[in-house]
Amino acid sequence: MNYIVFDLEWNRLVKAVKTRCPDEIIQIGAVKYNSQMKCTGTFSRLIKPVLYKKIDPTVGNLTGLEMAILKSDGIPFAKAIKEFKKFIGPDSILMSWGAQDAKILRSNCLYFNPDVKLTFLKSFADVQRYVTHALAGDKASGNQLSVKFAADLTGIRYNEELLHDALVDATISGMVFAKLFEPDKFKKYIVDASTKNCTFKDVPITDLNNKQVDKRIFKIRCPECGRYTRKKHGWYLNGSKFLSSHVCRKCKRQYICSVEILKTYGNIIKYKKRIKLAKPEKQVKI
Repeated sequence: MNYIVFDLEWNRLVKAVKTRCPDEIIQIGAVKYNSQMKCTGTFSRLIKPVLYKKIDPTVGNLTGLEMAILKSDGIPFAKAIKEFKKFIGPDSILMSWGAQDAKILRSNCLYFNPDVKLTFLKSFADVQRYVTHALAGDKASGNQLSVKFAADLTGIRYNEELLHDALVDATISGMVFAKLFEPDKFKKYIVDASTKNCTFKDVPITDLNNKQVDKRIFKIRCPECGRYTRKKHGWYLNGSKFLSSHVCRKCKRQYICSVEILKTYGNIIKYKKRIKLAKPEKQVKI
């Protein structure tokens, strides 16, 4: 039996998110351990992006990766995943620090090749969850340890400046796992991640110049008489919602209105509109 600990770096541009595959993998790193907990191999690949033309500033600052480097040194995702599956090999358990990496790996595989076989994800374990329970036991109470904290607790040294490189993070995670590995206790953490749906959170659109936004959503009818109201203030952005105040000249009523615009799975735009009567103290004479 082999144990593969992998880590991913990915990129997402919130203002131009691709709903079918919001997080594009740009780096895969992994280490392989045998049943005696000896490291027998490493894997590292940069991936040439195709979904996003820019690197999110936060991602760039964390990873140090630049688009120019990825374009020159990266390989297509299809080739990278083929080589990664060969590295994993048969009779292996795939692991990552947290389950999110497995979900993102699955979503990228299905996006770039809908007919791909995900058998390599049939035996997967969340090594973060295993390590957290191994170190904290019942005191974990739902809190998950960071890989840095787990490394500190187990006496593993690392260079903090090199973190957020996929191979470096996978190496540290693997060392922590190897130090705490107990076969009987580990068995219950193995699950089938090949068929689990990847959740996609709706992404708010906050740019009114976005061509996908139907401006008619901002026309407000009076709930009482059905006539269009007149805008007094707004629309202005408050968090992820647009707010405004409106007045119905016929009913002499004033309303507070909110509109939230969301991009959902499948690149579908969804609107949430709410209209409520303004509080008496906020009413002004019409």
